[in-house]
Amino acid sequence: LDTIFSGTPGVLTRLKSQGKLDPPMLACLISEDLPLNVVSKLAFMFNFQDVFSLGGPPRLCMQLFDSENNSPYTSSWSSGFGLESVGVTQIVGMHCKDGRSLEVSVSISVAPGRLSNYTKIVRICPRYVVVNQLSQPLRL
Repeated sequence: LDTIFSGTPGVLTRLKSQGKLDPPMLACLISEDLPLNVVSKLAFMFNFQDVFSLGGPPRLCMQLFDSENNSPYTSSWSSGFGLESVGVTQIVGMHCKDGRSLEVSVSISVAPGRLSNYTKIVRICPRYVVVNQLSQPLRL
């Protein structure tokens, strides 16, 4: 199981460099029915620090960075969201410096089996997926 540290390319970048990232593969990754062995290969493991708390449950913030072709696009940090709402899909928004708004869906589930007591699976997926089947390019 690989650990991905903040600011480093993740598993999707590795799959793309190996030529294994095609549209059917991406569609499969969005599916809720991924087996645990596939999820574990895509996992980014982390744990909240227990040292500092502001009186409530810990909250997670995220920032998106486009590492493609030395792109300058980096979002601002999202507002914090909790990991207590198992089974609920949350929408997390971030703003870019160029005025764009980015949204991802975050769904939280409990890990299966013995891991269920102390492990949650947080799935971050695009909020919208647009597939252009026209002969002309789209601009959104």
